[in-house]
Amino acid sequence: MKKFVLAVIGIALFAMTGVAFAAQVTNNIQVLASVADTCRITTEATNIDFGSYDPTNTSADIDGSSSISFRCTKNTTYWTYITRTGNMINGSNNLPYQLYTDAGRSTAWNSAKTGGGTVSPNNGIRQLDIYGRIAPLEDVPAGNYFENVTVTIEY
Repeated sequence: MKKFVLAVIGIALFAMTGVAFAAQVTNNIQVLASVADTCRITTEATNIDFGSYDPTNTSADIDGSSSISFRCTKNTTYWTYITRTGNMINGSNNLPYQLYTDAGRSTAWNSAKTGGGTVSPNNGIRQLDIYGRIAPLEDVPAGNYFENVTVTIEY
């Protein structure tokens, strides 16, 4: 009986030592995402409607405006420009106008990609204002004039 009790105690001690020597294995993984340079228009530009233009009025510029809003990925370099001829047409008649970046109408919008671009400091909304002007005394006949222009945000 003594041998039996010693054998049970020995087996119990051996079993307990197995718990003390538990092993483990691990596996490392990566969590990945790819962020692309991108820009997205958030509010489309509205038409610039100069309204009624009187080519006999000697003193009044006719002004109009619009704006467009967009956002770009942080640190994305982008260029903004407005492709146009600068002439609204009615058949073979042209009514010249100009688009500007500022309310004082002193800096014309580029009509093609130029310069080094602008770097977006964050992904917040940017607004581009578009100011238009028709000079007085343009020698054009009566009619409805228009030009389709393209506002571009290139990145």
